[in-house]
Amino acid sequence: MKNIKWMLLLGFFSTSIMAQNTADSTQTEEEVNPWTKSWVFSLTGNQAEYNNWSRGGVNSTAFTASTLFRAKYTGSDYSNTTRVNLRFGQINQEGQGVEKTEDMIRISNKTDYFLSTTVWSAFAEIAFRTQFTEGFDEETGEIISDFMSPGYITESLGLSYQPVDYFSTQLGVGLKQTFVQTDGLDQFYGLGEDEDIRSEGGITFALDYKKEIFKNFTYETELSTFTNLLIPITSTDVIMTNIFTGKINNFMTSSLEMSFIYDDDFSDQLQTMRIISLGIQIQIL
Repeated sequence: MKNIKWMLLLGFFSTSIMAQNTADSTQTEEEVNPWTKSWVFSLTGNQAEYNNWSRGGVNSTAFTASTLFRAKYTGSDYSNTTRVNLRFGQINQEGQGVEKTEDMIRISNKTDYFLSTTVWSAFAEIAFRTQFTEGFDEETGEIISDFMSPGYITESLGLSYQPVDYFSTQLGVGLKQTFVQTDGLDQFYGLGEDEDIRSEGGITFALDYKKEIFKNFTYETELSTFTNLLIPITSTDVIMTNIFTGKINNFMTSSLEMSFIYDDDFSDQLQTMRIISLGIQIQIL
């Protein structure tokens, strides 16, 4: 719980500083503001209660909170984009206790130096991801993950292509560090016994797409890969997220998320997640 509070404070403190820096960059009415920014907070939940219900059921209460902050500065020669994406969800089932449903911390900063046009650029990016709290195996109940177990930092350099606002892709070379701070979890993420960090070099690839494909209906996908040059290409790490979001009114949305992870350090099977949700969404910025 201390980790959760600490990371939430860090995330929101960071976004507050960036928002303040944006506000300090005042522009005249004739000038184009070089900053574009957005900050969205979402909360979804459900509650089920049964009493003498012939078809059976388990009383439960669930919630998921998430926030996504994005700030981009575009100058004449370069742009800089910062993203903070936080999610956490739990479900409380009668007789089974509290279990985690979602848990994610992702922070990234990317600088693009424009080449002949703004379509092509040379980029430098650093990305960090981990989770807030412990995760357990659904069958054995043993701990398989925790805050910074694993934690990943990836630094990459390369070429980026963005022909339109809603699509971009990039290819580069990079370094990846895998951290495991909790004793006993090294085996799950390819580290040796008593080893806290592993470094790798390789090729990085990423793709981003987000567009309103129908009125009030948006499709968003993110794909990122890391290929270690010293091991077979079949061991490439792949993360893909697909989100379909329908806007009901100014505050309520419904969404379907399907995410996939392949990381054979943890498992040679594809990891999958599917979430259907209905909740409120507040546009702070």
